[in-house]
Amino acid sequence: MPLKKSLLKFGYLPENLPPTFTTEALGEFLAAKEGWISGDSVRAAPYNASKRGMTRRVFSLIHPETAHDLATFIDTHCETIDGFFEKSPFSLSAPRLMEDGDRAVQIASHSELESARLAKLAPFRFIAKTDISRFYHSIYTHSVPWAFHGKAAAKADRKASSEAVFMNRLDAILRTGQDGQTVGIPVGPDASRYVAELIGTAIDLEFIERGGPQGCEIIRHVDDVWIGAHSHADAEAALWKYREAIRSFELDINETKTLITAEDFPYSDVWPSDISLRIEFAINSSAKRIPDRLRASLEFAFSLAARNGDDGILKYTLRYLDRSTLPDDQWEHVEPFLKRAAVHFGHTIDYVSRIIVWRHLARRDLDIEQWTPILLNLLERHGRLGNDGEVCWTLYAALRLGVQVPNGIAEAIVTNCGALSIISLLGMCQFGLVDDSIFEVAKTALNSETACGPLWPLFLEWKSNGWPEADRLDLANDLIDEMAASGLSIFDASKLPAVFDDFDEEDFATVGRAIEARISQYDDDEEEDDDGDGDDPDWLDF
Repeated sequence: MPLKKSLLKFGYLPENLPPTFTTEALGEFLAAKEGWISGDSVRAAPYNASKRGMTRRVFSLIHPETAHDLATFIDTHCETIDGFFEKSPFSLSAPRLMEDGDRAVQIASHSELESARLAKLAPFRFIAKTDISRFYHSIYTHSVPWAFHGKAAAKADRKASSEAVFMNRLDAILRTGQDGQTVGIPVGPDASRYVAELIGTAIDLEFIERGGPQGCEIIRHVDDVWIGAHSHADAEAALWKYREAIRSFELDINETKTLITAEDFPYSDVWPSDISLRIEFAINSSAKRIPDRLRASLEFAFSLAARNGDDGILKYTLRYLDRSTLPDDQWEHVEPFLKRAAVHFGHTIDYVSRIIVWRHLARRDLDIEQWTPILLNLLERHGRLGNDGEVCWTLYAALRLGVQVPNGIAEAIVTNCGALSIISLLGMCQFGLVDDSIFEVAKTALNSETACGPLWPLFLEWKSNGWPEADRLDLANDLIDEMAASGLSIFDASKLPAVFDDFDEEDFATVGRAIEARISQYDDDEEEDDDGDGDDPDWLDF
C-alpha cells in the first residue's frame, strides 16, 4: 500500500481509541485527492488521554486538510527523508512502514530498545540519561527546514513553494494545521513521527559537528537519549555537547529526568518478573490454593503500583492475566481486581473495558447490574474532569453492555470533553442508551464553532448522520462539507473489539483473549508491542 494511503487509513487516529473509531473510509477518500488542499488555518480536535505515571497527554486528531497534506508531503519525499534518517548513527526511532499492521508505521519496540541498550552500553562504567522536554509540544515548526536544509539556507528562502528549500512546505502545513502557531507538532498521527525524527536526526548530526561522542556510545529513541562513557567527566562532556545540540533547535533537556549513573543503572525493570512469577505460582497451585494465592499476587501488584505511583504496573498485570487462563477459571477472583483498578487508576480503564466487553460477548455471564454503577461513576468523574480517554473507553463499555447514561452525566461530558467523547455519547442515542435531548445541549457547543476548529469531527458526524437540524448546520469548510455529503464518518457504533475480527458470533466463545497484541508506542516504556508470537510473557504491554 502506498505510504500516503497507509498514513491516512491506518496512521491518522491517535493510538488506543475504542474500536468504534475508524478512518479507513475517510483515508481512502483523502488518498484519492491530489495536490495541496490546505487553505485557511484550521485546528485539530484534542483528545486528552492518560499516560503512565498518573500524568496526561493531549493527542490530536488533525484536520483532514492537514492530514492529507502531511501524508502527501511525506509520501512525495519519503526516499529523501529516509536517506536523511540513515545519517544518524544513534537513532532507534526511524519510522518503518508496516505492511500488515494496524498502524501505518512503527519504530523500535520496547524490547528492541532494551536489547540495544544492554548490548551497546554494558561495556561502559557510567550511563548518562536525558530526554528532550515536551518534545512534540515544543518543536518550533520553522526548525523543520532548518533541520534538513540548514538554518542559513532556510532563513534565506522562506517560501512554502520553494523547490530548493522544500521543507518549507512541511513547515507551512504544520502551522496551517494549528491555527498558524509555530510551536508544537501534533501528537497522535503517524505522520508526526517523521517530523519528530527529522528534528531528532538533525540534533544527532549537530552533536557530531560539535565533537561527537569521543569514546562514548549514544542511543536515541525519539526524544530519549542514553550516553555510555568510561568516566564521569566523559559522560558530562558528551551530555553538555548533546544539550547544546538540542538548544540549537529551540529545545532543551528535561532537567528532572537527566542524571548520570554507574552500577545502579537499570537496564530493565525487575517488577514484571516478580508479578508474573507470583501469578504463575497461583496458576500452578492446587485448586483449593489458587484463590488465596491469586488474590495475594494481585494485591502485590496493586500495592506496588500505588507505592511507586506507576499505573503501568497494573496494565502489565491485566495483560498478563488476559494471556493466562485465569480470567476464565477464576473470574470471581479476578473481577474485583478489575473493578478496583478502574476505580482507582483511570489509566487502566481501556484494558478493563476490553476485558469486561470480552467477558460479555464470549462468555455471556458478566453481571452487568454490578458493573452499571461503576461505569456511571467513572463517567461522572472523568466527564467532569474532561478526561477523554477514560470517557471514550467507559462509554464503549456502556454501549456494548447496554448501560443507560443519565442526562446529568451526559451533559457533563458534552460540557467538559472534546469532540471524540461527545461523538461517542451521541452515537449511543440510536440505541436508546442516551436521551435524545442531549442533542440540544450538544448543539450549543457548535454555535460558536465551525468545521475548521477543534469540533470538526462533531460537525462531520452530525452532518453525515443527519442528526437533528443537520440541514441547517453551516460547516464553513468545503472539505468537511464534501466528506459529509459523501456520508463519510469516523464513528461506527457496531464495531466490536479487534480480538473478535474474523469470528462469527456463534464462534465468539472460542476467542480466548480480550486485549489485542499491540496498543501504543507513544508512552515511554509503556504499551510497546510484543514482536514475537504473543506467547512470551517477558515483553507484555503495560
